[in-house]
Amino acid sequence: MIRRVARALALLGAALGGLGACAPDARPDDPRREVVLWHSYRGAERDTLESLAAQFERRHTDLRVRFLPVPYDALPDKLTAAVPRGNGPDLFVFAHDRVGDWADAELLEPLGVRVAPRDADRFARATLDALSHGGELWGLPLAFKCLALYRHTGLAPEAPATTDALIAAAGVARSRDASVWGVAWELDSLYFHAPWLHGFGGAVYGGDADAPAFDSPAGARSVDFVRSLVSARALVPPEPTSALTTSLFRDGKLAFVVSGPWFRGELEGVSGWAVSPLPVVSETGRAAAPFLGVEAVLVSRRAREKDAAFELARFLTDDAAATTRFAEAGQLVANLSVHATSDFQADAFARAFAQQVEHTVPLSNRPHMRRVWTPVKDALGAAIVRGEDASTALGRAAQAVRP
Repeated sequence: MIRRVARALALLGAALGGLGACAPDARPDDPRREVVLWHSYRGAERDTLESLAAQFERRHTDLRVRFLPVPYDALPDKLTAAVPRGNGPDLFVFAHDRVGDWADAELLEPLGVRVAPRDADRFARATLDALSHGGELWGLPLAFKCLALYRHTGLAPEAPATTDALIAAAGVARSRDASVWGVAWELDSLYFHAPWLHGFGGAVYGGDADAPAFDSPAGARSVDFVRSLVSARALVPPEPTSALTTSLFRDGKLAFVVSGPWFRGELEGVSGWAVSPLPVVSETGRAAAPFLGVEAVLVSRRAREKDAAFELARFLTDDAAATTRFAEAGQLVANLSVHATSDFQADAFARAFAQQVEHTVPLSNRPHMRRVWTPVKDALGAAIVRGEDASTALGRAAQAVRP
């Protein structure tokens, strides 16, 4: 009941916000044309975005940028409701995973014809791939996120290059103190299992069609690998939730954690940790490759100031703005020129994630992907935690999501 009430209030707020977005301008005496940008940034990211917008206004004296902050979870529904009615923003910031839905629904402006090769070349190639759908580019990348390997340096001084080395180091830490665990991540999450699925040569999809491919022999081997860490080697704590993993690592009771850049926020006040790219899977020689998530600037198909919206999108994602976003907001920016700077290279945290990007798989932005998460979660739980045959569990999940 509480969730239903909260959901209703959220939708009502989104509807009211949509009305507010098309309300008369609060500054009717301002002769400048207005570009409206929706985002969910807070803190340093919000402050940096506003500072950059002020720079943009100084360059384009006929334009004014107006922001509408929207809670992240509410923004997709708000956009879906507002854009077709012409009440939405000119451009907005969001993760790439909804690009397929919004492109198919004609909510987004295709950007391919507007992006010159020199503009595209500034970004890590995978971040552009994540924003492509149906042969078209639908956004410009701001920042990226993926998983990497955190380690407690007192328990594991060296970054393991292979899964054999990871297992060995985790085993040593556990053998020295039975209260210390070797490695942890959310075992039943496809997002956290993806590095091993790809590292064993598997994939979620086999091609452009929506037919699943995760129930392949490679997929089953990846599940068997994880199950061996849990049962045969006893390296993984029981039911390693996010909260438990954080607590164990902070207390020096966990040698390795597979997590993303957000995990750094959980380690405030904790010293003696480092992060490195995930290891190569010893059995296959392939790098463990997590999903790549990309935060992007997207232009509305119904933008009132379409040309100005694209100019702002290009400004916010150019190399100079990316340098500012990295320096002032700590964003893991997608711009390769920033990765080459001495400041970036001196930041071991940023450098590790930039290295990991070279071995990632963009999270599919196709609409069908939303049907995959729960069945695969059930399959991973059944096979890894409860010991069901991996092929059987994955096959059942594939049948559930097959078009």
